[in-house]
Amino acid sequence: MLLMIRKETIIYMTLIILCLNLSCSGPSLTEYQPKNEEEKEIISLLIQYQDAKINCSLNQFLSCLHEKGEYHFGRGFMVSKNELEESLPSFWAGLKSGSRVVYPMNREMITGNYIITGRFYNPQIEFKQDAAEVIMTFMKWGWRLRHYISMIKENDQWLITRLDWEEN
Repeated sequence: MLLMIRKETIIYMTLIILCLNLSCSGPSLTEYQPKNEEEKEIISLLIQYQDAKINCSLNQFLSCLHEKGEYHFGRGFMVSKNELEESLPSFWAGLKSGSRVVYPMNREMITGNYIITGRFYNPQIEFKQDAAEVIMTFMKWGWRLRHYISMIKENDQWLITRLDWEEN
């Protein structure tokens, strides 16, 4: 009987913690209410970026990026769009396969690049003329990580110029 109570208590506490964690994360990208047309365009691009990441869609992912940008890849390397185009297919294949070779050796080396099913929450957008800085929370199963995104508007289109992750 005592063991059953403990199991139930653990289950309830886990559910409470998950609910609190989710409620403290802010709105998801799809729930976020843009304050103006510029934010609406940026949120649309970020949703496209998130969907491309979740679906491992290389063409969709690359269409979000600026040709001259630099992007965090793997365990902290900054790479070009062309380097991502070469590296992402095999990287994503390794993630989907569950191969231990792809994952970092310790949690301090993990970035959101290693989790393809997480979602973005609580976007904070700061404008600087034809540029924007976005900080979002990346979350999966209550695990959180900050994602820093720099953007520029060229030819009436927002593109990502830098993707970076918080050090875990």
